[in-house]
Formats: sequence, structure tokens, C-alpha cells
Amino acid sequence: MDDEGRLFALKLHRLGRTSFRSIKTKRDYLEGRHRTNWFYMSRIAALKEFTYMKALYDRDFKVPIPIEVNRHAVLMELVRGVPMSQVRELPSARKILSVCMDFLFRLSSVGLIHCDLNEFNIMVDHDGNGVTVID
Repeated sequence: MDDEGRLFALKLHRLGRTSFRSIKTKRDYLEGRHRTNWFYMSRIAALKEFTYMKALYDRDFKVPIPIEVNRHAVLMELVRGVPMSQVRELPSARKILSVCMDFLFRLSSVGLIHCDLNEFNIMVDHDGNGVTVID
């Protein structure tokens, strides 16, 4: 929380041998290297996420406000709402679907694809009318 009472979320990237066994082959963190440490790759992952989040936010995409990145940590605004995976009833389901499809269309129009867009990375606001895409 800052002096003005705004709440923030701190995401710590923690790539590891057991949870990301094939990360060295599937992601471009190593840039031609054959060996590196997991903390370095976690740092690169955090920097990439922050960079993309900032670029999307600057172009009026509905993503958390990126504040800062340091080492393997990304500081961002706290999104008010719940993950779509926890929503049991959605009165405005068609509207939410339309918003999500518009997000994907806008994302593709700038040459990007969200490779992990699912119900865990879509936050639905408390009135059930708006969404924020995270991760």
C-alpha cells in the first residue's frame, strides 16, 4: 500500500527445475546459451512480463497498471475482482465473452498472441461486467 492508500500486488517469478522442466527449450530466455541459473531466467521472465504489461497498458488494454520491476519481482496495481475460474454465475456472460474476444482481436492486431489466456488469467470485476487480463 502506498501513502495514498492504493493497493498493489507483487508477483514473484520463480522458475525452477521441477515446475518448468522444458523451459530451456520452449522459451527464448537463454538466447543461445546452453547453461544458466534459474534466478537469472526468473529475472528475465519478470522483465519480459513487465515490458509487455507496460506496452499494453500504454495502448489502453485492460491490464493491471505496471509500477516497477526489480530482479524477479513485478509490482502492479491490485486488480479488484475474482478470477473467472471462481465465478459460478455470470449474468452478463455474452458481454464478458464480447469483451474477451475484443481483447484478443486487439492483441492480434498489434502482432501479439496471449499463449496462456484461460479462466485463471481473466479477472472479472465485482459487478460482473468488466474484465482485466493478467499474466
